[in-house]
Amino acid sequence: MREERKLNKAIKKDGIDTQSDILEELKRRYPQYDEQSEVKQAPARKRRFAFISALAAAAVCAAIVVPCAVFLPNGNNGVDNGGKDNNRYCTQDEYVIHDVEYTILEYRENNGCNFLYFNWYEIGEDFNTACYTSIVDNEVLCLQEQAYLPQSDELVQLSITKSNVYLSEFDIIIEGCVNKYSVDNHTAKWGIKKDNAYCILEYDGYRYFIRIEEGQDENRLFDLVTKLLETK
Repeated sequence: MREERKLNKAIKKDGIDTQSDILEELKRRYPQYDEQSEVKQAPARKRRFAFISALAAAAVCAAIVVPCAVFLPNGNNGVDNGGKDNNRYCTQDEYVIHDVEYTILEYRENNGCNFLYFNWYEIGEDFNTACYTSIVDNEVLCLQEQAYLPQSDELVQLSITKSNVYLSEFDIIIEGCVNKYSVDNHTAKWGIKKDNAYCILEYDGYRYFIRIEEGQDENRLFDLVTKLLETK
């Protein structure tokens, strides 16, 4: 698996996108597999080279595929939590982040998803949407949208994961949101850290992270949670 990730990163960095280019690059990086010596290789070494080539080709395919559905099933990934939950934890070297052209609302409607969203498209500016995708199985792990709200002069970010998916990027936020507040009979956790205000809400199988850049008012966080719940 480490070899596959190493090749994947190298391939994307060098801009290699065809199978013939992959084979040539493998021969350059592994001189023992050049065409001349390949004739003399033992069958086991030939199979190893074929296996590495297949891994590289698969890595390129995974890198260029655009996910067609949000939050694909986890399958057998993750750790069984006492037979109750199948949780999945991913570190930052296990996923890639892509900027995408669509909004979270467009993705929601096009894929028949039921997660909450901010209905801020008529009042916001400078939107940016990103998709977090697993390198191993191409699962969509997180959707993230950021917008500038001129009326309140705020930069707000919304990140969405499934409730059983944990990304290391959000560990500090989870640890820092130690305060609790009830919004429309739903418990939200919140905290203020490094001049940013954070709030976490879990609802109907999804976890929502709200961040207000340079925010200091927890009541504003609760107002945003209320607006989020209005889209259920």
